[in-house]
Amino acid sequence: MIEGGSVLLLLSMFAAHLLAPAVDAVSRTVRVRPRGRPLGRGASLALIYVILAVPVALAWRFASDPIATWVHVTAPATVDHLFGGGDVDTIDRILAAAPVPASARPVLKRRIGGAIGYIQDHARTTLDTLIDAARYAAWLAVTPVLAALLLTVWPSFRRSTLRVLPRGHLQWRGEEFLQDVNSALAGYIRAQAAAGIIVGLMCVTGFVALGVPSAVSLGVIGGILELVPGIGPVTTMLIAVTQAGDRALAVIAFLVALRVVQDTLVYPRLIRHGMHLSTPVLLVSLWSGVVLGGAGGAILALPVAGFLSVSLRHWREYRAIERLVRTSAHQVISEQPDRSEHERHDETGRQE
Repeated sequence: MIEGGSVLLLLSMFAAHLLAPAVDAVSRTVRVRPRGRPLGRGASLALIYVILAVPVALAWRFASDPIATWVHVTAPATVDHLFGGGDVDTIDRILAAAPVPASARPVLKRRIGGAIGYIQDHARTTLDTLIDAARYAAWLAVTPVLAALLLTVWPSFRRSTLRVLPRGHLQWRGEEFLQDVNSALAGYIRAQAAAGIIVGLMCVTGFVALGVPSAVSLGVIGGILELVPGIGPVTTMLIAVTQAGDRALAVIAFLVALRVVQDTLVYPRLIRHGMHLSTPVLLVSLWSGVVLGGAGGAILALPVAGFLSVSLRHWREYRAIERLVRTSAHQVISEQPDRSEHERHDETGRQE
């Protein structure tokens, strides 16, 4: 329950950050007659939801049954057909046609077989995760409600929370902490969005070059699924393989190469620029999230790491300022007797 609630909250934050520019634009553009006042944030958000309600409802109506069929029937059948024993013959044919020395073929065959087994395990794990998660798809309806609360209630809640803190250093520190947490989450969302755009463009280019049917739509789906760490890339591979036909092995090789480039070069740079997290912290966070929470842990790993990084930095700065204040107060107290003696001498001089 905690993991599922955290994922829904993260998705709601994602939606709130994406909707915030649209809400500001509608609030500035739409005027309430006769006084011509700008539309409030709540009313602007309600107007956006009304506009989006029809296409979202139609998409859900026509896409829910095909998606369920794909998750429960098509994708498992494709994985069984692809990894159901024919991969050994395929590897032998590839090695026979490739200019590889005969002595190196057994080692290369074992390495390729291990890689295929690794991909197969991840594919089946992702399928199991999707099948389990399909039961809770209705909970996604909570996301727009939480996003609306974050956009409308959060500013006043933040102001009320800061008023509770004592005036001065703690109140200023609390405001800076909330701003930095919001900046870290916004950086994560920007990094995920940029990664989705990059992967989508690369998938479209690769699928077109490989002659995969519906290459553009598959690339767009791959870019959208990139927003979900862990599950999204494997799901992209499964969808592409189900459409690739006899080009399945070429598609898998392309997507594996894409993942190597994306996960080792592109994505760490995006996270480092957006959240100020180093590559080792990124890898350790993702690994810890997968080990502790599976797919949900992979989704929550980087936002939690960003929150902990901001909290640790503010704690260190707070402790440093407290030590500086105590040191200054100690110096003032130690100099107080000397100051009193000078004051007595000045008083005696004035009396004389």
